[in-house]
Amino acid sequence: MHVLRRILVLGCICTFLPLECILSQNLLWRDSVLVDLKQVFGLGNTLVIFHVAQDMEYQLTCSGMVGINREHGSNFFEASLLQHFRYQALVKNECRVKFLSSFVHDLGVDCFFDSISRFQPDENALAARVEVTLARNFVFTVSSQVTTRIFNAYDYSISQTGTLLKTRIASFLTPLLGTLSAGFGWTVPRYATLGIGLSSAKFTCILDQSVFDRLKVTRFYGVPREKSHLFEYGLSMHMLLDHDFTGRVHWNCDMQVFKNYHKPVDLVMTSLVGIKLTRLLRTSIRTYVSYDSDVSRNLRVENVISLGVCFNL
Repeated sequence: MHVLRRILVLGCICTFLPLECILSQNLLWRDSVLVDLKQVFGLGNTLVIFHVAQDMEYQLTCSGMVGINREHGSNFFEASLLQHFRYQALVKNECRVKFLSSFVHDLGVDCFFDSISRFQPDENALAARVEVTLARNFVFTVSSQVTTRIFNAYDYSISQTGTLLKTRIASFLTPLLGTLSAGFGWTVPRYATLGIGLSSAKFTCILDQSVFDRLKVTRFYGVPREKSHLFEYGLSMHMLLDHDFTGRVHWNCDMQVFKNYHKPVDLVMTSLVGIKLTRLLRTSIRTYVSYDSDVSRNLRVENVISLGVCFNL
């Protein structure tokens, strides 16, 4: 539905553009387009030209597992579905100004037919970054990112009577995590970007206040029970790696570090290595690493190896 909405909006915009501009665009998601403002808005002999590049990727993986006549435990049947969606748009001009926006969606569905079903992972991140080139490979950056889950997450336990208990521990906008930083960065063209946020803020929002009663806690993701949000200030670092190796191996790594002045470091890193076996068949290795002292004192590491169908538009 969202893709159809974007196509409809794009069609409405193109209806009001001059014919010369329409003919210069290719209907490819992974392509670059030159937009000359003197043709679009009739600005005369202006030299402002924007380069627009966009990239969209979708990956779907299905798997199943059956256990029959096991030595320990009963028989079981498990099915899982994992989808990965990434959309990225880049706008830049000749004045050394660059705007980058991206949306990443990872959703996994695990179904244990004899007991439970869960959505794991369920991660959605909307990011935006503005870069102003000050010198060669040295930039001033302002970046922001908002993350939340879509579906409810539950914790399962067994009562003293043997009954399966289900407790909701997270939901949409519970929590909502947002970061905003401004600082300086260093870039390697077509490979990596490293940014240091000299002034950064972290925002945490808890929409569902009943989570405190269900979990019987006084703080949730650092937010006190009597509040619905929390602002934190400090320093940050953002590293983004995105590179193709030999045309068949693609590595995308996004790591964010935030340091509150009065708390330990918060770390979130997502690494995705995709290997193209054939035109449509692809295997991927996804690694998720996170640490937040408000959630757990332990480092969380999650690895998912999948084989599925992938295509680029």
